[in-house]
Amino acid sequence: MADTQEKDAKRGRPAKKGLHGWKAALTVFGCGTFAAFGVFGVIVGVLSLFVTTVSSGLPSGESSTNPPGAGIGAPRADLEVGQMDVCSDNLDNLTSISVDRRDSGDSYLDTVDPDQIDIDGALRVVSDQCQWELISMGNSTPWDFSFNYEVVIDADSGINRDDLAAARFDVLKSELPDLVENVENETESPMGEHSYSVYGSGDSGQSVYAALIRTRSAVYTMHFEDRAVQSTNRVGEGTFQGEGRKISNFLGQGFEYWIPA
Repeated sequence: MADTQEKDAKRGRPAKKGLHGWKAALTVFGCGTFAAFGVFGVIVGVLSLFVTTVSSGLPSGESSTNPPGAGIGAPRADLEVGQMDVCSDNLDNLTSISVDRRDSGDSYLDTVDPDQIDIDGALRVVSDQCQWELISMGNSTPWDFSFNYEVVIDADSGINRDDLAAARFDVLKSELPDLVENVENETESPMGEHSYSVYGSGDSGQSVYAALIRTRSAVYTMHFEDRAVQSTNRVGEGTFQGEGRKISNFLGQGFEYWIPA
């Protein structure tokens, strides 16, 4: 790997090869294929449709079998090292939510090192952990938003990557309630291919919501925590889930395209 990577002096991680983020989105769009990862804001008409659909559901008369981003095209044949970076290239550009990144940005990993991979049978994994401040529409207090993801890019011969992600999902699902101090509800969630969420309150009475989602060989966790403590006007589970669905709808289309076939 050392022969194929350049070090980014600013962030201390492999420099990205080829097109990624908004450049990839523009290139793919120009070829007639709409890539879900990237900056949709460059095309005003498409952005308006995307935001309206994600925020309010499908337009009147549109079939639920034709969701936003349909026609994205077949998955990629391969993925260059450093090309998938969800925190830096994609969440920053999701215009249906208002976020401000708070972490240092040094947790990104695209590795084939077995000592750095926690998923048995996986040969290459892309992962990251990032922290954000999120301003929810209609909520006066900012939320703390944590986002962690793991994507199996390559696996041992004869092993299905989606099966590895499903096994990882089961492990993380058992740990999800640990993210909420006082659990009030646990349920299957309508996000991604498979998802599970936990809602309750923190040790200071603040509203907390955590969701685990799997799409193909990607598994990711969203954790929202309201900064208002001991509030009589708590953030409801549905409000948290609404913000989570904006993110999962966006990322679901992206993972379908960016994870190699």
